[in-house]
Amino acid sequence: MQSALYTGVSGLNANMSELSVIGNNISNVNTVGFKSSRVNFEDILSQTLTGSSNQIGVGVTVSSIQKMFTQGDFETTSNELDMAISGDGFFVVEDPVLGTTYYSRAGQFELDKDGYIVNQDGLRLQGYVADTSGELTNTLTDLQLTTKTIDPSATTSTDLTANLDSNSSITGFVFTSGTDDVIRFSIDGGTTYLTASLVTDGGLSSGSAYTGEEVAAAVQAALEAANGAADTYTVTYDDQTGYFTVTNDTGNANSLLLDWGNAASTASSLLGYSTSTAALAAGSTSTSAAAAGAFSLSQAGDTSNFSTPITVYDSLGNSHVVTMYFRKSSLDSTGNTWEWYAVVDEADSTSGTTEIQAQGTVSFDSSGALYSESAVTYATGGFDFTGGAAQNQSISFDFGTSTVEGGTGTDGTTQYATSSGVSSLTQDGYSSGSLESISIDQDGVITGTFSNGKELTLAQVVLASFSNSGGLASAGSNLYTETYESGQALYGEAGSSGRGTVQSSTLELSNVDIAEEFVNMITAQRGFQANSKVITTTDEVLAEIVNLKR
Repeated sequence: MQSALYTGVSGLNANMSELSVIGNNISNVNTVGFKSSRVNFEDILSQTLTGSSNQIGVGVTVSSIQKMFTQGDFETTSNELDMAISGDGFFVVEDPVLGTTYYSRAGQFELDKDGYIVNQDGLRLQGYVADTSGELTNTLTDLQLTTKTIDPSATTSTDLTANLDSNSSITGFVFTSGTDDVIRFSIDGGTTYLTASLVTDGGLSSGSAYTGEEVAAAVQAALEAANGAADTYTVTYDDQTGYFTVTNDTGNANSLLLDWGNAASTASSLLGYSTSTAALAAGSTSTSAAAAGAFSLSQAGDTSNFSTPITVYDSLGNSHVVTMYFRKSSLDSTGNTWEWYAVVDEADSTSGTTEIQAQGTVSFDSSGALYSESAVTYATGGFDFTGGAAQNQSISFDFGTSTVEGGTGTDGTTQYATSSGVSSLTQDGYSSGSLESISIDQDGVITGTFSNGKELTLAQVVLASFSNSGGLASAGSNLYTETYESGQALYGEAGSSGRGTVQSSTLELSNVDIAEEFVNMITAQRGFQANSKVITTTDEVLAEIVNLKR
């Protein structure tokens, strides 16, 4: 009979243990990262009477209290250092005094006065830190965000992707009196020469920029004005090829000899003619041998087809504006060639004057793809910026050349029949900057954003996984310690080898299900009451036995 009493007592103790676990679960319903537990029971076998099937048990005992590492719900916060793990894994934290390592699902982190990432108890989060260039090391250590500023970096390369309008005309005619405005010619093909000035006789103004059509009209007017005879001429300009054509009109009595080789005929280079040409009989035509015109710094807007500014940085981190001018220079059956000029304004130039500090050419094939870029030609070996920065700064210019002629060119600069414009422009320089904010991606990589717009990798959070998470020992404060049953901690990046991902500005809530706990509480209460009835019933039976002697 006494065994029945002890059986009831074991039931009371077991159900009280379950009520204690349920109470602990409910009390931690709002504890971040808390994992609920459940009680597992097993029976106690006391003795076997006769035969293997005639067994009398003496109650129940608690076999284990099992942690339930199911995923908790997520809560979004405004703190970037709040982190939650979606999936398997634990944050690794270390006591800076004792050096003890703990594991936790609670991701309430912040920065302490020394820049360490710590939890609410001051334990330091573990992971990989990055060097000054943003390269992560592979040594597990305390995560400390010490990078508050980054040094400036001079621009060494620029990448520009644009379209240059294939319909652009070859332009660029700037006149200087006495330098490129004189034409020397003979109206009889002999040695009697006349001279004509595009300024005096053609009506152009010295130092001004004109279109090719305006220059052609001025050449025609100058020839006819200086001739004084009845002969007439037709001078035309092709704005796609850049070639001038001079025609001795039909009906003229005299042949026309343009003496480009004479020093007085300085307009020859302007018009693209060679040093000599045959006499033109009536009805004959002479076309220039090369495209005419040139880029002029003083008339940059009038002698180029397209321009775009690029901001670059010197060795001190000072920003400077380099204006890129593009000028269509030639056209032939296989494609076009464009010149480009990198111009630095007087305020940014060491010389104190606006100057071309670099230039080159780009060539396109007949499909509009860029297939060739010339080497950069510097005026002084590199860019010379004011402000005390290093001189002769080398900057490369990449326009996205296609790998072979005839390529599509869609990944680089093109020359299609549409308006010129820039689609992409990047450069690798930057000024110094101070840390403004941080962000954490799903791999646990902590990236800093600085006031200069630069982003730099600062550190990476490392997660630990275990063969048997249920074997971890609770250490209080949402912490666990490694045990023999849990197996050794396996460290690695979030999202690798079955580990979960990191969610920033997010906390994992307790996985306690209130409704389920209340149901479990009711069953535990009923179990306790039923076992108490066993005890009271057994007591009554014992009392009856005692009363038998009366």
